[in-house]
Amino acid sequence: MRTLLLLVCLVAAGAGPLWAQKSGDVGLGVVLGDPTGVTAKFWQNGGRAIDLGVGFNNNVTVYGDYLWHSYTVFRQPSSGRLPAYLGVGAQLGNSSRNNSSLGLRGVAGLAYWLPRDPLEIFLELVPVLHFSQGGTELNAGLGLRYYFK
Repeated sequence: MRTLLLLVCLVAAGAGPLWAQKSGDVGLGVVLGDPTGVTAKFWQNGGRAIDLGVGFNNNVTVYGDYLWHSYTVFRQPSSGRLPAYLGVGAQLGNSSRNNSSLGLRGVAGLAYWLPRDPLEIFLELVPVLHFSQGGTELNAGLGLRYYFK
């Protein structure tokens, strides 16, 4: 996983100006936390996106979220962008109790877009309500996505 993160950073170091957050833009990256894995983000327009991921902690977890971004929650930095986002989604996989589970996810996050590179660094909290076995858990992740033109 560290090798993949290093590779994404090296590729991004030589990239051109930021072009993300337009309809059709796609970002791929990694997320560390619960679940740790790979992530993809598909922009619908400047404020809405679909986030998909596969986590590989002790178990495999697949998730998908619909996200709404806001650039007015925090004062924007002099360079780059700092949107906050909320979302809702579903998760299929194993819970922390090692049982198969279908869950409803809520997502609250903060992202930073580098000023000259097509990179998004994000931090998110994700409460999950498990349907099949009841109960809840709180997941969190720190991630990096590279955007392709």
